[in-house]
Amino acid sequence: MFLSIIALLGFLIYKNETTPKDNNEDNNIEINEPISEEEIYIDDNPIIVGLYKNYKDGKKRKLITEYTSNWEYHKDISSFEVYYTQDEEISNSSQIKSFDYYKDKYENIDNYKIGYIVSFNTNDKEINKTIYRPKDTEELFEYLELYLYDDYHRTGGWYSHTTDEEFNDTTLLTSIKLTAGKRIKDINSSIKVTAFTYDKNKDIDDNNNYLGNSKYTIIVNKEGN
Repeated sequence: MFLSIIALLGFLIYKNETTPKDNNEDNNIEINEPISEEEIYIDDNPIIVGLYKNYKDGKKRKLITEYTSNWEYHKDISSFEVYYTQDEEISNSSQIKSFDYYKDKYENIDNYKIGYIVSFNTNDKEINKTIYRPKDTEELFEYLELYLYDDYHRTGGWYSHTTDEEFNDTTLLTSIKLTAGKRIKDINSSIKVTAFTYDKNKDIDDNNNYLGNSKYTIIVNKEGN
């Protein structure tokens, strides 16, 4: 009996030493799954976009890169308009006519919408917020009151900003207004405002981030800094 147990142990030790190891483990080779075509992002958005200031002095709208103004609680900092161009100056005619003039230069872009990215630093954190619809502005409201307008679908006289209840698949947020919030003094940097155009079915990742390059950025400075 004792000799049988010794023989069995010897066989098991021999078998373990002679069994070939898995090649991947032996050579530390990592096997990566191939990337499917669905995971490869292709940016085919043709739209050139710019942010403009309408100084309302009868002259043309101007493409801007920076804007400086006073930041005082509950007072407007400024408004900026989006057009599908980066011409240095454009007509000061109605926003609908001016927007259509450049929009009509493109084909098959009705699926594209307008969004914004607003970023700045406060005394205790860095804020970088992507905005697709009015409710996305709520997180910033104490620092910066943001109002979005669909000037393209408004006709007639005075109208207010677009609410989240009004927002739908045809809404075009063609302008943005910045108003100082009650914690405006906590912002200790310039404000970066980026306008972008996107197709929600192609240009947004799973984390709600914008992926494309159809965008334009301006810097809003505090007067005196």
